[in-house]
Amino acid sequence: MQTPRLNVTDLTCLGFILEAAGDPLTAGDVAQRANLTTGAITGVVTRLERAGYAHRQSDPADRRRVRVVADEAAAARVFEVYGPNHRRMAALFAAYGPEEIAVLSDWFTRAAEIMRDSLDDVRRGGAAT
Repeated sequence: MQTPRLNVTDLTCLGFILEAAGDPLTAGDVAQRANLTTGAITGVVTRLERAGYAHRQSDPADRRRVRVVADEAAAARVFEVYGPNHRRMAALFAAYGPEEIAVLSDWFTRAAEIMRDSLDDVRRGGAAT
């Protein structure tokens, strides 16, 4: 069986899962962080499992809840693939001074907020303003 391809949403969720490390997130936590429905997160977790990056684990405190745990080698595999890109991006940022980085950070923070608000508008059935 061929390893399934992961999309940007899958990789975003994998990032949240890896970031949680020793305190695994529930599937619902991952869905909330990624702004996904519970149905969508089921597909994401299935793809991550099939690709060998993560697995489902029953929550010891509440067996009805499922935690998503990164496989031990997942971080190493991600860094192997994305490490060169990360180094290139770090070199790009190194070319900017603190004031320029502050402007870039402000712009991306505010743009992300606008995008979240617009997405919320669309989900509520209204026009994005």
